Amino acid sequence: MGSDESKESTQDSDAEDSSSEENSLEHILNFHKTPKQIKAHLDRYVIAQEEAKKTLSIAICNHYNQIKYFHSLSDEEKKDYEYAKQNILLIGPTGVGKTYMVRQIAKLVGVPFVKADATKYSETGYMGGNVEDLIKDLVHQAGDDLQKAEHGIIYIDEADKLASSFSHSHSTKDISGRGVQLGLLKMLEDSEVDLRSGHDPASQMQALIEMQTSGGRIKQKMVSTRHILFILSGAFTDLESIVSKRLSSHGIGFTRSEPGSREGPSHTLTAVRTEDLVEYGYEPEFVGRLPVRVACHSLSVQHLFKILSTAHGSIINQFRRSFEAYDIQATFHDCALEQIATEAHKEGTGARSLVTILDKALKNFIFELPSSPLRSLQITRELIQNPGEVLQQLLEDEKHHYLPLQQAVEEYERSFFYRHELKLTIAPEAYPYIVSQVGMEDAHVQAFLHERLKVFEYAIKIIAQNENRDHINISRACLEQPIETFERWIKNSFTNKGQGSASQNPP
Repeated sequence: MGSDESKESTQDSDAEDSSSEENSLEHILNFHKTPKQIKAHLDRYVIAQEEAKKTLSIAICNHYNQIKYFHSLSDEEKKDYEYAKQNILLIGPTGVGKTYMVRQIAKLVGVPFVKADATKYSETGYMGGNVEDLIKDLVHQAGDDLQKAEHGIIYIDEADKLASSFSHSHSTKDISGRGVQLGLLKMLEDSEVDLRSGHDPASQMQALIEMQTSGGRIKQKMVSTRHILFILSGAFTDLESIVSKRLSSHGIGFTRSEPGSREGPSHTLTAVRTEDLVEYGYEPEFVGRLPVRVACHSLSVQHLFKILSTAHGSIINQFRRSFEAYDIQATFHDCALEQIATEAHKEGTGARSLVTILDKALKNFIFELPSSPLRSLQITRELIQNPGEVLQQLLEDEKHHYLPLQQAVEEYERSFFYRHELKLTIAPEAYPYIVSQVGMEDAHVQAFLHERLKVFEYAIKIIAQNENRDHINISRACLEQPIETFERWIKNSFTNKGQGSASQNPP
Protein backbone atom coordinates (compact mmCIF):
# COMPACT_ATOMS: atom_id res chain seq x y z
CA MET A 1 0.00 0.00 0.00
CA GLY A 2 2.85 2.33 0.89
CA SER A 3 4.46 1.57 -2.46
CA ASP A 4 1.24 2.38 -4.35
CA GLU A 5 0.85 5.66 -2.48
CA SER A 6 4.44 6.54 -3.30
CA LYS A 7 3.87 5.74 -6.97
CA GLU A 8 0.69 7.86 -7.06
CA SER A 9 2.51 10.72 -5.35
CA THR A 10 5.32 10.52 -7.90
CA GLN A 11 2.85 10.51 -10.78
CA ASP A 12 1.03 13.54 -9.33
CA SER A 13 4.35 15.32 -8.95
CA ASP A 14 5.30 14.52 -12.54
CA ALA A 15 1.94 15.82 -13.73
CA GLU A 16 2.42 19.06 -11.79
CA ASP A 17 5.93 19.48 -13.22
CA SER A 18 4.59 18.90 -16.73
CA SER A 19 1.80 21.44 -16.21
CA SER A 20 4.27 23.96 -14.78
CA GLU A 21 6.58 23.44 -17.76
CA GLU A 22 3.74 24.10 -20.22
CA ASN A 23 2.71 27.29 -18.39
CA SER A 24 6.25 28.63 -18.17
CA LEU A 25 6.93 27.95 -21.86
CA GLU A 26 3.60 29.20 -23.14
CA HIS A 27 4.76 32.80 -23.50
CA ILE A 28 7.91 31.80 -25.40
CA LEU A 29 6.00 29.44 -27.70
CA ASN A 30 3.66 32.33 -28.56
CA PHE A 31 6.52 34.59 -29.60
CA HIS A 32 5.59 36.13 -32.95
CA LYS A 33 7.48 39.42 -33.22
CA THR A 34 9.29 40.38 -36.40
CA PRO A 35 12.63 42.23 -36.46
CA LYS A 36 10.87 45.37 -37.72
CA GLN A 37 8.38 45.25 -34.85
CA ILE A 38 11.15 44.98 -32.27
CA LYS A 39 13.11 47.82 -33.86
CA ALA A 40 9.97 49.97 -33.97
CA HIS A 41 9.57 49.37 -30.24
CA LEU A 42 13.19 50.32 -29.61
CA ASP A 43 12.80 53.45 -31.73
CA ARG A 44 10.34 54.78 -29.15
CA TYR A 45 12.92 54.57 -26.38
CA VAL A 46 16.38 54.81 -27.97
CA ILE A 47 17.52 57.64 -30.20
CA ALA A 48 20.06 56.90 -32.97
CA GLN A 49 21.97 53.55 -32.92
CA GLU A 50 20.04 52.47 -36.03
CA GLU A 51 22.37 49.63 -37.02
CA ALA A 52 22.61 48.39 -33.42
CA LYS A 53 18.82 48.30 -33.04
CA LYS A 54 18.47 46.48 -36.35
CA THR A 55 21.13 43.88 -35.51
CA LEU A 56 19.74 43.29 -32.02
CA SER A 57 16.19 42.89 -33.37
CA ILE A 58 17.31 40.26 -35.89
CA ALA A 59 19.35 38.34 -33.29
CA ILE A 60 16.51 38.32 -30.77
CA CYS A 61 13.97 37.07 -33.31
CA ASN A 62 16.35 34.38 -34.56
CA HIS A 63 17.03 33.21 -31.00
CA TYR A 64 13.42 32.89 -29.84
CA ASN A 65 12.17 31.51 -33.16
CA GLN A 66 14.80 28.76 -32.87
CA ILE A 67 13.55 28.03 -29.35
CA LYS A 68 10.00 27.75 -30.68
CA TYR A 69 11.19 25.35 -33.36
CA PHE A 70 13.12 23.26 -30.82
CA HIS A 71 10.06 22.81 -28.60
CA SER A 72 7.98 21.77 -31.60
CA LEU A 73 10.22 18.73 -32.17
CA SER A 74 9.67 15.27 -30.77
CA ASP A 75 11.98 14.00 -28.02
CA GLU A 76 13.82 11.90 -30.57
CA GLU A 77 14.28 14.82 -32.97
CA LYS A 78 15.54 17.07 -30.18
CA LYS A 79 18.53 14.76 -29.68
CA ASP A 80 19.86 15.61 -33.16
CA TYR A 81 18.99 19.31 -33.00
CA GLU A 82 21.91 21.71 -33.50
CA TYR A 83 21.79 25.47 -33.02
CA ALA A 84 24.64 27.99 -32.87
CA LYS A 85 23.37 30.43 -30.26
CA GLN A 86 23.66 34.09 -31.26
CA ASN A 87 25.16 35.58 -28.13
CA ILE A 88 25.84 39.28 -28.60
CA LEU A 89 28.75 41.64 -27.93
CA LEU A 90 27.79 45.33 -27.70
CA ILE A 91 30.67 47.76 -28.20
CA GLY A 92 30.41 51.49 -27.61
CA PRO A 93 31.02 54.44 -25.27
CA THR A 94 29.14 54.94 -22.02
CA GLY A 95 25.69 56.49 -22.02
CA VAL A 96 24.69 55.68 -25.60
CA GLY A 97 21.82 53.32 -24.72
CA LYS A 98 23.37 49.83 -24.68
CA THR A 99 21.80 48.72 -21.40
CA TYR A 100 18.54 50.53 -22.15
CA MET A 101 18.11 48.68 -25.46
CA VAL A 102 18.61 45.26 -23.88
CA ARG A 103 16.31 46.03 -20.97
CA GLN A 104 13.52 47.17 -23.31
CA ILE A 105 13.93 44.04 -25.44
CA ALA A 106 13.62 41.78 -22.39
CA LYS A 107 10.44 43.60 -21.34
CA LEU A 108 8.97 43.31 -24.82
CA VAL A 109 9.73 39.61 -25.17
CA GLY A 110 8.58 39.00 -21.58
CA VAL A 111 11.47 36.88 -20.32
CA PRO A 112 13.49 37.06 -17.09
CA PHE A 113 16.36 39.52 -17.30
CA VAL A 114 19.52 39.88 -15.22
CA LYS A 115 22.05 42.69 -15.49
CA ALA A 116 25.43 42.45 -13.81
CA ASP A 117 28.80 44.16 -13.97
CA ALA A 118 31.66 41.93 -15.09
CA THR A 119 33.95 43.45 -12.46
CA LYS A 120 32.05 41.84 -9.58
CA TYR A 121 32.88 38.31 -10.71
CA SER A 122 36.10 36.39 -10.19
CA GLU A 123 37.59 33.03 -10.95
CA THR A 124 36.46 30.43 -8.39
CA GLY A 125 38.84 30.45 -5.48
CA TYR A 126 39.30 34.20 -5.30
CA MET A 127 37.21 36.84 -3.56
CA GLY A 128 34.20 38.06 -5.51
CA GLY A 129 31.11 36.55 -7.08
CA ASN A 130 31.19 33.36 -9.11
CA VAL A 131 29.88 33.43 -12.66
CA GLU A 132 27.36 30.73 -11.78
CA ASP A 133 25.69 33.32 -9.55
CA LEU A 134 24.36 34.84 -12.77
CA ILE A 135 22.19 31.77 -13.30
CA LYS A 136 20.98 31.86 -9.70
CA ASP A 137 20.03 35.51 -10.10
CA LEU A 138 18.14 34.65 -13.28
CA VAL A 139 16.23 31.89 -11.49
CA HIS A 140 15.36 34.38 -8.75
CA GLN A 141 14.08 36.89 -11.34
CA ALA A 142 11.98 34.09 -12.84
CA GLY A 143 10.29 33.51 -9.48
CA ASP A 144 12.18 30.24 -9.02
CA ASP A 145 10.61 28.91 -12.22
CA LEU A 146 13.49 26.96 -13.78
CA GLN A 147 11.76 26.71 -17.17
CA LYS A 148 11.39 30.48 -17.40
CA ALA A 149 14.97 31.01 -16.28
CA GLU A 150 16.26 28.66 -18.97
CA HIS A 151 14.87 31.02 -21.63
CA GLY A 152 15.93 34.34 -20.12
CA ILE A 153 18.51 36.97 -20.97
CA ILE A 154 21.73 37.64 -19.05
CA TYR A 155 23.35 41.02 -19.69
CA ILE A 156 26.95 41.53 -18.54
CA ASP A 157 28.12 45.13 -18.58
CA GLU A 158 31.74 46.33 -18.48
CA ALA A 159 32.79 43.15 -20.27
CA ASP A 160 35.84 44.96 -21.62
CA LYS A 161 37.28 44.70 -18.10
CA LEU A 162 37.50 40.92 -18.58
CA ALA A 163 40.21 41.29 -21.23
CA SER A 164 43.58 40.05 -19.99
CA SER A 165 45.31 43.14 -21.34
CA PHE A 166 43.27 45.26 -18.96
CA SER A 167 44.54 43.39 -15.92
CA HIS A 168 48.11 43.34 -17.20
CA SER A 169 48.16 47.06 -17.92
CA HIS A 170 47.21 47.68 -14.32
CA SER A 171 49.76 45.23 -12.91
CA THR A 172 47.13 43.25 -11.05
CA LYS A 173 46.56 39.54 -10.70
CA ASP A 174 44.20 38.35 -13.41
CA ILE A 175 41.34 37.52 -11.08
CA SER A 176 38.54 39.10 -13.10
CA GLY A 177 40.05 38.56 -16.55
CA ARG A 178 40.99 35.29 -18.17
CA GLY A 179 39.64 33.20 -15.29
CA VAL A 180 36.16 34.70 -15.62
CA GLN A 181 36.28 34.29 -19.41
CA LEU A 182 36.92 30.58 -18.94
CA GLY A 183 34.16 30.41 -16.31
CA LEU A 184 31.70 32.01 -18.71
CA LEU A 185 32.90 29.93 -21.64
CA LYS A 186 31.03 26.80 -20.68
CA MET A 187 27.82 28.74 -19.98
CA LEU A 188 27.71 30.70 -23.22
CA GLU A 189 26.66 27.68 -25.26
CA ASP A 190 25.20 24.66 -23.51
CA SER A 191 25.98 23.57 -19.98
CA GLU A 192 24.21 22.41 -16.85
CA VAL A 193 24.59 24.69 -13.82
CA ASP A 194 23.96 23.20 -10.39
CA LEU A 195 22.12 25.70 -8.21
CA ARG A 196 23.36 23.76 -5.19
CA SER A 197 27.04 24.48 -5.85
CA GLY A 198 29.40 23.43 -3.10
CA HIS A 199 31.13 26.82 -2.76
CA ASP A 200 27.89 28.64 -1.93
CA PRO A 201 27.13 28.65 1.86
CA ALA A 202 23.44 29.40 1.25
CA SER A 203 23.15 26.41 -1.09
CA GLN A 204 24.91 24.17 1.42
CA MET A 205 22.51 25.23 4.17
CA GLN A 206 19.49 24.67 1.92
CA ALA A 207 20.80 21.23 0.94
CA LEU A 208 21.32 20.35 4.61
CA ILE A 209 17.75 21.32 5.49
CA GLU A 210 16.42 19.34 2.53
CA MET A 211 18.48 16.32 3.55
CA GLN A 212 17.00 16.40 7.04
CA THR A 213 13.41 16.76 5.81
CA SER A 214 13.60 14.20 2.99
CA GLY A 215 15.37 11.41 4.78
CA GLY A 216 18.82 11.97 3.30
CA ARG A 217 17.82 12.48 -0.33
CA ILE A 218 18.72 15.76 -2.06
CA LYS A 219 17.00 16.64 -5.31
CA GLN A 220 19.39 18.28 -7.76
CA LYS A 221 18.40 21.66 -9.15
CA MET A 222 20.06 21.93 -12.54
CA VAL A 223 19.59 24.77 -15.01
CA SER A 224 20.49 24.38 -18.67
CA THR A 225 22.07 27.41 -20.36
CA ARG A 226 21.26 26.05 -23.83
CA HIS A 227 18.54 28.63 -24.48
CA ILE A 228 19.77 31.48 -22.25
CA LEU A 229 20.86 34.42 -24.37
CA PHE A 230 24.03 36.17 -23.19
CA ILE A 231 24.66 39.79 -24.12
CA LEU A 232 27.98 41.38 -23.15
CA SER A 233 28.81 45.06 -23.47
CA GLY A 234 31.56 47.53 -22.74
CA ALA A 235 33.23 50.75 -23.82
CA PHE A 236 36.38 48.97 -25.15
CA THR A 237 38.35 52.20 -24.96
CA ASP A 238 41.54 50.97 -26.65
CA LEU A 239 39.93 48.67 -29.19
CA GLU A 240 39.49 51.39 -31.80
CA SER A 241 43.24 51.91 -32.08
CA ILE A 242 43.77 48.16 -32.59
CA VAL A 243 41.21 48.07 -35.41
CA SER A 244 42.61 51.23 -37.01
CA LYS A 245 46.15 49.80 -36.92
CA ARG A 246 45.02 46.59 -38.65
CA LEU A 247 43.03 48.44 -41.29
CA SER A 248 45.92 50.82 -41.98
CA SER A 249 48.41 47.99 -42.32
CA HIS A 250 46.19 46.40 -44.97
CA GLY A 251 46.49 49.58 -47.01
CA ILE A 252 42.83 50.23 -47.56
CA GLY A 253 43.08 53.91 -46.60
CA PHE A 254 41.09 53.59 -43.41
CA THR A 255 42.84 55.34 -40.55
CA ARG A 256 41.94 56.99 -37.28
CA SER A 257 39.73 59.95 -37.94
CA GLU A 258 40.80 63.47 -37.18
CA PRO A 259 38.64 65.62 -34.88
CA GLY A 260 35.71 67.07 -36.76
CA SER A 261 35.66 64.40 -39.46
CA ARG A 262 32.61 62.28 -40.09
CA GLU A 263 34.38 59.03 -39.36
CA GLY A 264 35.00 58.57 -35.64
CA PRO A 265 35.85 55.70 -33.32
CA SER A 266 32.33 54.29 -33.55
CA HIS A 267 32.66 54.03 -37.33
CA THR A 268 35.98 52.25 -37.00
CA LEU A 269 34.53 49.73 -34.54
CA THR A 270 32.00 48.53 -37.12
CA ALA A 271 34.97 46.79 -38.76
CA VAL A 272 36.02 44.89 -35.60
CA ARG A 273 37.10 41.29 -36.15
CA THR A 274 37.91 38.32 -33.96
CA GLU A 275 41.67 38.95 -34.22
CA ASP A 276 41.17 42.49 -32.86
CA LEU A 277 39.31 41.21 -29.81
CA VAL A 278 41.96 38.54 -29.24
CA GLU A 279 44.68 41.19 -29.35
CA TYR A 280 42.60 43.26 -26.93
CA GLY A 281 42.82 40.41 -24.44
CA TYR A 282 40.01 37.96 -25.06
CA GLU A 283 40.48 34.22 -25.40
CA PRO A 284 39.77 33.02 -28.99
CA GLU A 285 37.28 30.42 -27.71
CA PHE A 286 35.48 33.12 -25.72
CA VAL A 287 35.20 35.48 -28.71
CA GLY A 288 33.93 32.61 -30.85
CA ARG A 289 30.92 32.26 -28.60
CA LEU A 290 29.95 35.90 -29.20
CA PRO A 291 29.20 35.76 -32.94
CA VAL A 292 26.94 38.84 -33.12
CA ARG A 293 28.93 42.05 -32.67
CA VAL A 294 27.30 45.46 -32.57
CA ALA A 295 29.06 48.82 -32.53
CA CYS A 296 27.22 51.77 -30.98
CA HIS A 297 28.30 55.31 -31.80
CA SER A 298 28.71 58.40 -29.65
CA LEU A 299 25.75 60.75 -29.32
CA SER A 300 25.78 64.20 -30.90
CA VAL A 301 24.11 67.33 -29.51
CA GLN A 302 21.21 66.69 -31.90
CA HIS A 303 20.82 63.12 -30.59
CA LEU A 304 20.77 64.35 -26.99
CA PHE A 305 18.14 66.95 -27.91
CA LYS A 306 15.94 64.23 -29.44
CA ILE A 307 16.36 62.07 -26.34
CA LEU A 308 14.99 64.96 -24.29
CA SER A 309 12.24 66.01 -26.68
CA THR A 310 10.93 62.86 -28.35
CA ALA A 311 12.13 59.68 -26.61
CA HIS A 312 9.51 57.70 -24.71
CA GLY A 313 10.48 57.84 -21.06
CA SER A 314 12.52 61.03 -21.43
CA ILE A 315 14.18 62.26 -18.23
CA ILE A 316 12.26 65.50 -18.75
CA ASN A 317 9.08 63.68 -17.69
CA GLN A 318 10.73 62.73 -14.41
CA PHE A 319 11.59 66.35 -13.64
CA ARG A 320 8.08 67.46 -14.59
CA ARG A 321 6.68 64.97 -12.09
CA SER A 322 9.06 66.30 -9.42
CA PHE A 323 7.44 69.73 -9.78
CA GLU A 324 3.91 68.34 -10.14
CA ALA A 325 4.29 66.65 -6.75
CA TYR A 326 4.17 70.21 -5.31
CA ASP A 327 1.38 71.36 -7.64
CA ILE A 328 3.84 73.30 -9.80
CA GLN A 329 3.44 73.19 -13.58
CA ALA A 330 6.88 73.14 -15.24
CA THR A 331 7.08 73.89 -18.96
CA PHE A 332 10.29 73.03 -20.83
CA HIS A 333 10.90 75.17 -23.92
CA ASP A 334 12.87 73.83 -26.87
CA CYS A 335 15.55 76.47 -26.36
CA ALA A 336 16.13 75.06 -22.86
CA LEU A 337 16.37 71.50 -24.20
CA GLU A 338 18.92 72.65 -26.78
CA GLN A 339 21.01 74.26 -24.04
CA ILE A 340 20.78 71.14 -21.85
CA ALA A 341 21.87 68.96 -24.78
CA THR A 342 24.80 71.29 -25.57
CA GLU A 343 26.07 71.30 -21.99
CA ALA A 344 25.53 67.55 -21.60
CA HIS A 345 27.54 66.85 -24.74
CA LYS A 346 30.53 68.63 -23.19
CA GLU A 347 30.41 66.19 -20.26
CA GLY A 348 31.28 63.30 -22.59
CA THR A 349 29.17 60.64 -20.85
CA GLY A 350 26.31 60.41 -23.33
CA ALA A 351 22.72 60.47 -22.13
CA ARG A 352 23.79 60.02 -18.52
CA SER A 353 25.05 63.59 -18.44
CA LEU A 354 21.54 64.91 -19.13
CA VAL A 355 20.56 64.16 -15.54
CA THR A 356 23.68 65.94 -14.29
CA ILE A 357 22.85 69.15 -16.18
CA LEU A 358 19.16 69.09 -15.24
CA ASP A 359 19.86 68.48 -11.57
CA LYS A 360 22.45 71.27 -11.45
CA ALA A 361 20.02 73.75 -13.04
CA LEU A 362 16.78 72.79 -11.29
CA LYS A 363 17.63 71.55 -7.80
CA ASN A 364 17.29 74.97 -6.13
CA PHE A 365 13.96 75.56 -7.88
CA ILE A 366 12.67 72.24 -6.49
CA PHE A 367 13.91 73.34 -3.05
CA GLU A 368 12.50 76.89 -3.05
CA LEU A 369 9.30 76.91 -5.11
CA PRO A 370 7.14 74.44 -3.13
CA SER A 371 7.25 76.88 -0.19
CA SER A 372 6.49 79.89 -2.38
CA PRO A 373 3.22 81.06 -3.97
CA LEU A 374 4.58 80.36 -7.46
CA ARG A 375 2.76 77.49 -9.15
CA SER A 376 4.15 77.60 -12.68
CA LEU A 377 7.69 77.62 -14.03
CA GLN A 378 8.86 78.43 -17.53
CA ILE A 379 12.16 76.62 -18.15
CA THR A 380 14.10 78.57 -20.77
CA ARG A 381 17.66 78.75 -22.09
CA GLU A 382 18.39 81.61 -19.68
CA LEU A 383 17.26 79.51 -16.71
CA ILE A 384 19.60 76.65 -17.68
CA GLN A 385 22.50 79.05 -18.18
CA ASN A 386 21.93 81.19 -15.05
CA PRO A 387 19.67 79.27 -12.66
CA GLY A 388 20.62 81.26 -9.55
CA GLU A 389 19.84 84.64 -11.08
CA VAL A 390 16.56 83.48 -12.63
CA LEU A 391 15.38 81.93 -9.35
CA GLN A 392 16.14 85.07 -7.37
CA GLN A 393 14.28 87.22 -9.88
CA LEU A 394 11.29 84.87 -9.88
CA LEU A 395 10.98 84.96 -6.11
CA GLU A 396 11.25 88.75 -6.11
CA ASP A 397 8.58 89.07 -8.80
CA GLU A 398 6.25 86.71 -6.97
CA LYS A 399 6.76 88.54 -3.70
CA HIS A 400 5.85 91.81 -5.38
CA HIS A 401 2.88 90.24 -7.21
CA TYR A 402 1.40 88.80 -4.03
CA LEU A 403 2.20 91.81 -1.84
CA PRO A 404 -1.45 92.99 -1.47
CA LEU A 405 -2.49 89.43 -0.62
CA GLN A 406 0.37 89.04 1.84
CA GLN A 407 -0.68 92.22 3.64
CA ALA A 408 -4.26 90.95 3.93
CA VAL A 409 -3.06 87.58 5.25
CA GLU A 410 -0.78 89.23 7.80
CA GLU A 411 -3.71 91.29 9.04
CA TYR A 412 -5.72 88.11 9.61
CA GLU A 413 -2.74 86.52 11.41
CA ARG A 414 -2.50 89.52 13.77
CA SER A 415 -6.22 89.30 14.42
CA PHE A 416 -5.92 85.59 15.26
CA PHE A 417 -3.05 86.26 17.68
CA TYR A 418 -5.05 89.03 19.37
CA ARG A 419 -7.99 86.65 19.93
CA HIS A 420 -6.10 83.52 20.98
CA GLU A 421 -2.55 84.61 21.95
CA LEU A 422 -1.27 81.99 19.51
CA LYS A 423 0.84 82.78 16.45
CA LEU A 424 -0.68 81.45 13.23
CA THR A 425 0.96 81.62 9.81
CA ILE A 426 -0.67 81.02 6.44
CA ALA A 427 1.97 79.31 4.27
CA PRO A 428 2.83 81.16 1.01
CA GLU A 429 2.08 77.95 -0.90
CA ALA A 430 -1.59 78.58 -0.07
CA TYR A 431 -1.67 82.01 -1.74
CA PRO A 432 -2.57 80.78 -5.26
CA TYR A 433 -5.51 78.83 -3.80
CA ILE A 434 -6.77 81.90 -1.89
CA VAL A 435 -6.53 84.02 -5.03
CA SER A 436 -8.44 81.39 -7.00
CA GLN A 437 -11.25 81.55 -4.42
CA VAL A 438 -11.64 85.26 -3.64
CA GLY A 439 -8.98 87.32 -5.45
CA MET A 440 -6.61 89.70 -3.65
CA GLU A 441 -8.86 92.30 -2.08
CA ASP A 442 -8.09 92.78 1.60
CA ALA A 443 -11.65 92.43 2.89
CA HIS A 444 -12.41 89.37 0.78
CA VAL A 445 -9.23 87.59 1.85
CA GLN A 446 -9.78 88.17 5.56
CA ALA A 447 -13.44 87.14 5.30
CA PHE A 448 -12.47 83.94 3.48
CA LEU A 449 -9.84 82.95 6.06
CA HIS A 450 -12.13 83.78 8.97
CA GLU A 451 -14.99 81.76 7.47
CA ARG A 452 -12.80 78.80 6.51
CA LEU A 453 -10.98 78.51 9.86
CA LYS A 454 -13.44 79.75 12.50
CA VAL A 455 -14.90 76.28 13.08
CA PHE A 456 -11.37 74.95 13.68
CA GLU A 457 -10.01 77.64 16.00
CA TYR A 458 -10.69 75.48 19.05
CA ALA A 459 -9.02 72.50 17.34
CA ILE A 460 -5.98 74.65 16.57
CA LYS A 461 -5.65 75.60 20.22
CA ILE A 462 -5.96 71.92 21.29
CA ILE A 463 -3.26 70.91 18.82
CA ALA A 464 -0.95 73.66 20.08
CA GLN A 465 -1.48 72.59 23.69
CA ASN A 466 -0.99 68.88 23.00
CA GLU A 467 2.21 69.47 21.04
CA ASN A 468 3.45 72.24 23.34
CA ARG A 469 3.69 74.75 20.52
CA ASP A 470 3.23 78.52 20.33
CA HIS A 471 3.17 78.64 16.52
CA ILE A 472 0.86 76.89 14.05
CA ASN A 473 1.49 76.77 10.28
CA ILE A 474 -1.59 76.50 8.05
CA SER A 475 -0.82 74.76 4.77
CA ARG A 476 -2.76 74.82 1.52
CA ALA A 477 -4.25 71.42 2.40
CA CYS A 478 -5.76 72.94 5.58
CA LEU A 479 -7.68 75.46 3.50
CA GLU A 480 -8.64 73.12 0.66
CA GLN A 481 -9.84 70.21 2.84
CA PRO A 482 -10.11 71.55 6.39
CA ILE A 483 -12.31 68.81 7.86
CA GLU A 484 -10.19 65.86 6.74
CA THR A 485 -6.91 67.66 7.49
CA PHE A 486 -7.80 68.83 10.98
CA GLU A 487 -9.30 65.46 11.93
CA ARG A 488 -6.01 63.72 11.14
CA TRP A 489 -3.98 66.52 12.69
CA ILE A 490 -5.81 66.55 16.01
CA LYS A 491 -5.65 62.73 16.30
CA ASN A 492 -1.91 62.86 15.71
CA SER A 493 -1.56 65.64 18.25
CA PHE A 494 -2.95 63.39 20.99
CA THR A 495 -0.53 60.67 19.89
CA ASN A 496 2.37 63.14 20.02
CA LYS A 497 1.17 64.85 23.22
CA GLY A 498 4.07 66.13 25.29
CA GLN A 499 6.66 65.55 22.53
CA GLY A 500 7.14 69.24 21.75
CA SER A 501 7.12 70.56 18.20
CA ALA A 502 8.17 67.34 16.52
CA SER A 503 5.50 67.87 13.87
CA GLN A 504 5.78 71.35 12.40
CA ASN A 505 3.18 70.85 9.70
CA PRO A 506 -0.24 69.23 9.58
CA PRO A 507 -0.38 65.68 8.23
